[in-house]
Amino acid sequence: MKQFLRYGRWFILICLLQILIFERIQLGPYLSPCIYVLFILLFPFGYSTLWLLLWSFAMGLCVDIFSAGALGLHASAATCLGLFRSGIIKMVATKGDVVQLATPGLTSLGLLWYLVYVIFSLLTHHIVLFGLENYHFNYLFPTVMRIFCSVFLNTLLIALFQITFFSRRRESEN
Repeated sequence: MKQFLRYGRWFILICLLQILIFERIQLGPYLSPCIYVLFILLFPFGYSTLWLLLWSFAMGLCVDIFSAGALGLHASAATCLGLFRSGIIKMVATKGDVVQLATPGLTSLGLLWYLVYVIFSLLTHHIVLFGLENYHFNYLFPTVMRIFCSVFLNTLLIALFQITFFSRRRESEN
């Protein structure tokens, strides 16, 4: 129950940051900050995939409800990321490391593998999000540009948040 409340607080905080700050930042047509993906990326391994999918769907749905745009885009992209997250983490971590990891993070994976994990996760999320948003081959080049530019921006933002807020907390808990 204590873990549930802690993740509930992080859920609310990250959701509010996304809705109140990052949804209102206009950086041009190709850059779209999606910091809420961090919640899905740092979800611990101790929970089943069903819990991860429920939390991911709830996060995406909250962002959809409180932001302008089509309802269901962020919910479907976040749920898809939740579904493929364990496969992505198994791809970037060795078999022994996956068993020992409690939470995938910068300190547990190392800088290089954490960045690979974040980039592949963001690619999965952004392909679904922007693919559903544009769903037409006439906009293929702008959609691909938006995916790659947003992956670059969000990798920097997530790494910054991870270093600033989560790495120190994990070190102090150990």
